[in-house]
Amino acid sequence: LSQKGEVVVAGTTLKWLRFVHFQNGVLDPHFEVVKEALLTTVKEAVREKWSEEMNGAWSEAYDQMAAAIKAEMKKISAQLFQTPLNLVQIYS
Repeated sequence: LSQKGEVVVAGTTLKWLRFVHFQNGVLDPHFEVVKEALLTTVKEAVREKWSEEMNGAWSEAYDQMAAAIKAEMKKISAQLFQTPLNLVQIYS
């Protein structure tokens, strides 16, 4: 992360991410485990450059990405209850 700001993900990438996460049964607690692993990995990689500001930036970026994926996954759940399963429709 070289700049602060909102995390923006292309629509097709976000749809692919929601499908993969949904297909693999990813649950909310899994996002927290991955977040902690990511923060630990980045901290170990940058060593003395690590700061509370950097921790906050990475944490915020991850939270925004996770929130976007979770919102998209909820759309899949809603579609499943409204129409027959159509993976092409879910992915597109």
